[in-house]
Amino acid sequence: MADSILLKKIPYTFNDPSLLDTRSFIGGKWIDAANGDKFSVLDPSDNEKICEVADLGREDTKQAIEAAQTAFKTYRKTTARERRWLMRRWADLIREAKDDLAAICTLELGKPFTESLVTVKYGTDFIDWFETAIERQYGETIPAARGENRIFTIRQPQGVVAAITPWNSPIAMVTRKVGAAIAAGNTVVCKPAPETPLCAIAVAKLFEKAGGPPGVLNIVTSSIEKSKLVGEEMTQNPFVKHLSFTGSTAVGRYLHAECAKTFKKTSLELGGNAPFIVFEDAKLDKAAEGLITSKFRSSGQTCVCANRIFVHRSIMDKFSSVLQEKLSKTFHYGSVWDRKVNFGPLYSAKAFEKIHAQIDDALQKGGKIHDDKGNLVNGVNGHAEEPDLGPNFFKPKIITGANKDMLFMKQETFGPLAFLVPFDSDAEVVEMANSTNAGLASYFFTEDISRVWKISEELESGMVGVRVGLISACEQPFGGIKDSGVGREGGRDALNEYTEIKSITVGI
Repeated sequence: MADSILLKKIPYTFNDPSLLDTRSFIGGKWIDAANGDKFSVLDPSDNEKICEVADLGREDTKQAIEAAQTAFKTYRKTTARERRWLMRRWADLIREAKDDLAAICTLELGKPFTESLVTVKYGTDFIDWFETAIERQYGETIPAARGENRIFTIRQPQGVVAAITPWNSPIAMVTRKVGAAIAAGNTVVCKPAPETPLCAIAVAKLFEKAGGPPGVLNIVTSSIEKSKLVGEEMTQNPFVKHLSFTGSTAVGRYLHAECAKTFKKTSLELGGNAPFIVFEDAKLDKAAEGLITSKFRSSGQTCVCANRIFVHRSIMDKFSSVLQEKLSKTFHYGSVWDRKVNFGPLYSAKAFEKIHAQIDDALQKGGKIHDDKGNLVNGVNGHAEEPDLGPNFFKPKIITGANKDMLFMKQETFGPLAFLVPFDSDAEVVEMANSTNAGLASYFFTEDISRVWKISEELESGMVGVRVGLISACEQPFGGIKDSGVGREGGRDALNEYTEIKSITVGI
């Protein structure tokens, strides 16, 4: 089946070709759009067309929601133990298919194959965690003010959940939302990003194979052009009780406002602009390693990437040297299918253009650009990339002499640029770190235990990494404050997001 779907050859042979599909999944059936429309999916490595996928619209989405509502009437009555074993089978099948899933991720996102394998494991971790938590969704007994009454609470699923997932981690972002909702007893209509629909389709194939009841998980694929129509149906349809979205703050604000009209619950993981602070007492080796992990993982294309890097002025030169030395030894470039390669292209030409705009802005405002080997790059044309690595490939860059007037301070980079800004005091750096509407993640390195507590509490973000550059984990409540969204994903808080508390008072 893979050969009949793919429009280009890849250096990989699928163990289960059926996982590669271009149809949507509604009510337990694999379908094309009712009107036959399709849209193209491109390979970021070379911008070549991979395949054409079903392009569903509003009526198709309505059908999916109705299928989910029908399934909910039965699925909500399943026991926690039954749901647990479904999740267990699903996770086991994902593990068995990890190579095929990684290949699909590499194909449509351009992630190096080794990094795609990590993404698949990360996605499986969520299902594993939710599976173990299903039977621990406890209620409470509450002492009643009136002695003749007894009060207790139970948690119940909400109903149909609409999940809109991003392109930058197309397996984990599906399992993080869908896994929690289904574990809690809800049914789901999932709309994957137009750039990466194939991963969501493959995960749904495995859910079906695991014995997932028809209509419990539905996949609605759509182009960028039809995404608004799909979103309108999700926000306006009365059967949808909860909408979960990961993406830009602008789109999240729109969806939140639309959902408010019918009082739907929302969980929104939106844009970030994470500060990364290196204090004068930090262990520079560890700080540099943490920064490389945070800033350059996934080619800098994660919402929790370090974006504004503040380094104490007294150690700026030394830290820059340590960072450059470690960066020069960290990444290997080449074909994303090569198991030795660990750094891939940006997801699209649009991302590539944004990177160049920030570099040009930095050069005009006194910044100095250093490549991944530490060489100084001068002039607005000095950041051209090697054409043999693909049209969207961009090697890591470090910008010294950065200042708070540059574009990156206000605009999330979402790419492999590290801007180093000097600071002189704790109060100054906290003020700069908090001087943004975003509040998703933040990081800092220090050896002062008093500073650990003080700065952790003062930073305005939903998550803080202290002496670590990687904070994402399945057991962690993941989410932000301010314009970075509402709600939490991961951990027990994720299951709570998809349940309603019902209090029951009994007279005796």
